[in-house]
Amino acid sequence: MQGFLFDVKVLELADEKGEFCGKLLAGAGADVIKVEPPGGNSTRSLGPFYQDEPHADRSLYFWHYNFGKRGVTLDIRSTEGTEVLKKMIAQSDVLLDSLPLDTLAKLGLDWPTLQQLNPRLIYVVLTPFGRSGPWRDYKANDLVHLALGGQMMCCGYNPKEDGSYDTPPIAPQMWHAYHIAGNQAFLATVGALIGRETTGQGEMIDVPIHQAVSVCTEIDVPYWIYNQTACYRQTGRHAQPAVGPEVQFPTKDGRYSIILANPFPGGYETVVKFFDEKGQAGDLTNEKYQDPNNRKGLAFALHFSDVQADCVAAFDMEEIWRGGQNLGIPWAPIRTPEENLQDKQWQARATFTEVEHPELGQRFSYIGAPMLPNEVTWRQGPRAPLVGEHNEDVYEQLGISQDELANLRGRRIV
Repeated sequence: MQGFLFDVKVLELADEKGEFCGKLLAGAGADVIKVEPPGGNSTRSLGPFYQDEPHADRSLYFWHYNFGKRGVTLDIRSTEGTEVLKKMIAQSDVLLDSLPLDTLAKLGLDWPTLQQLNPRLIYVVLTPFGRSGPWRDYKANDLVHLALGGQMMCCGYNPKEDGSYDTPPIAPQMWHAYHIAGNQAFLATVGALIGRETTGQGEMIDVPIHQAVSVCTEIDVPYWIYNQTACYRQTGRHAQPAVGPEVQFPTKDGRYSIILANPFPGGYETVVKFFDEKGQAGDLTNEKYQDPNNRKGLAFALHFSDVQADCVAAFDMEEIWRGGQNLGIPWAPIRTPEENLQDKQWQARATFTEVEHPELGQRFSYIGAPMLPNEVTWRQGPRAPLVGEHNEDVYEQLGISQDELANLRGRRIV
C-alpha cells in the first residue's frame, strides 16, 4: 500500500524553514529529492549529533526533518548546476523553495521562466515575510516569528496581582513557527495538486511564515479587535482576558497532571462524585453547592481548584488521570517524551516507527505518521539521505553519463 502522493515528484531546495513541509510530502508518499550544495546542507550542522560526534551525516535534527527523502548535491549557482537544476524542475510536480528570497530569480529562474520550463509545476515558496510588502527583505528566525506572530505573548507564566509580569514571554517550542508554516504549505500543495487535475496548470503558492504564524494564535486577536481587551498569559493554560484557576497540579509521586473542570453536560456532578469516591470531595457535597447559583464566579472556581489539587496530591499521576478519564473527565498526565513510546494509543496510531540506519548497523525510533489515512499508508522510511547519496541514481535518470558526472564532481558542481 502506498501513500496518497505516491505518483508526485517533489524537488526540495529548503533549509530549516521548509524541511518540515518536505518531510510531510515525503510521508504522504511523494518522491522528495532534496538538493543540497556540495558538502551538504547547512542544516546538517545543527545538533545534537549521534554519539555527540559532529558530522554532516550524524545530525539528529537532519535525520528527523529529512526522513523519507532522497538527496543529491548540486551547486545550483554555477552555470552547469543551473542547467542541471532546470532539467530536474522540468521533471517535477512540486518545487519547494525556502532559499533566501529571490535566489532562483537571480539565477534566471523566476516564476514566468519556471512556468515555461514546466507549465504543470506547483511552485511553493516559504519566505519570512512574503515576496512583497515593506518587510519582504527583513530577516527572521523561528524565535522572531513566534514573537511577532503573537505566540510568545500568549505563552508564559501567571501575571502578578496587578496584572503586570515579572517573567518574560516564552516560545512554545523550537521550530514551532516552521511547523505551522510547513503544515499550511503542505495542505496548500495538496490542494494545488488536486486543482491541477482539473485545470492542467500549475501555480505558485507564496507562504510567508509571519502570515502563517499570525493567523494561528487563539482568542487574543478577536478579543482585541472586538472588545479592545488584552489576554493574559497564564501558567500551563490558554491566554484569557481574566486570570483563571490553576490547572497543573502535583501528584503523590512527584509528577504533574492537567486537571480541568469538566465542561461536558453533567460534568460538575461527575467530578464531585469522583472526588467523593476518593474521599477527597471536601465541602463540595454540601447542600449549598447543590444550587448552581452558588457555583458561579471566580471565588468558587478558585475553591473548586483547591479541592482538585488536594485530590490529585493524594494519588499517583497515572492512577488519577486514568480514573478521571474512565468517567469521561478530560484529565491528562504530563509525561516526559520517552514515556509515550510504549503507550498503546501511540503504537496503534503508528505515531512512532523504527528506521534502519545501515551505515551504522542500527535501528532507531522515529516519529512517524502525524495522521493515519484510512486507505493508504504513511511512509515508514528510509532514513535521511547521506550527503550526495542518490547522485548517481538521480542524475542517471536525467541522462547525465558517468563521465559527465565524474567531471561535475571533479569541479565540485555536484
